Amino acid sequence: MGLFLTLSGVIGKSPNEVENALRNYLETSDGGLEQASVNSNHRNFCVIQHAEENTTIVYPPYFLKWDECANYLSRKLKAPVFILHIYDGDFWSYTLFVNGEIKDQFMPIPDYFDENITEEEIDSWKGNAQVIVNYVPSIVKADIEKYLVRWNLNEEEGKAYENDESTNCEYQLFDFMRKLKLPYKIDENGVPIGKVFRFWSKDIQLEPNHVEQPRAYISSPMKKKSWRKFW
Repeated sequence: MGLFLTLSGVIGKSPNEVENALRNYLETSDGGLEQASVNSNHRNFCVIQHAEENTTIVYPPYFLKWDECANYLSRKLKAPVFILHIYDGDFWSYTLFVNGEIKDQFMPIPDYFDENITEEEIDSWKGNAQVIVNYVPSIVKADIEKYLVRWNLNEEEGKAYENDESTNCEYQLFDFMRKLKLPYKIDENGVPIGKVFRFWSKDIQLEPNHVEQPRAYISSPMKKKSWRKFW
């Protein structure tokens, strides 16, 4: 089983602002957010991190309404909000919400779940570096445009930029986040660190004493298609 990870990156907002907005969202879904001393094996484990001017939410692994949440946060905070994914250790992706609308999205293997999707659908996942630059201060198009390419699965993995830590694999997400100055801090065991919360909603119930699989390693919510070499 590969790595599953879902985060939100909020541009230009403090952790307190993000915490309050996230709590407001969860209250609309019979849920809540409370600071707690729980470890990463806890079903409701959530972390909020902050660096520079931006804030990152590390969601519990069983929370699946990430798009709805990011939509709400972008409207409530009046800020650009990314949903950032690693899916089963196979690829990374993002969706950018601004004022409740999807402004941009990227996935390097757009036909991963359905090889028969239309060219229009494939094009919708190309990503647009200029759109991101319009909403994220202090970066330029050249800083990120090399990440936004469709992966050729017949070629060896390579780095998009010389100073990247990762090749075009799932961990390239963290190079992309660094360029956007979105924090993702982990300890020596790979566990996210920051202000820790219990996070729950009607879709992910609060279970104070419940322990599940390690954080970010979960059973797939979707049936994964077989990998094929399309290029």
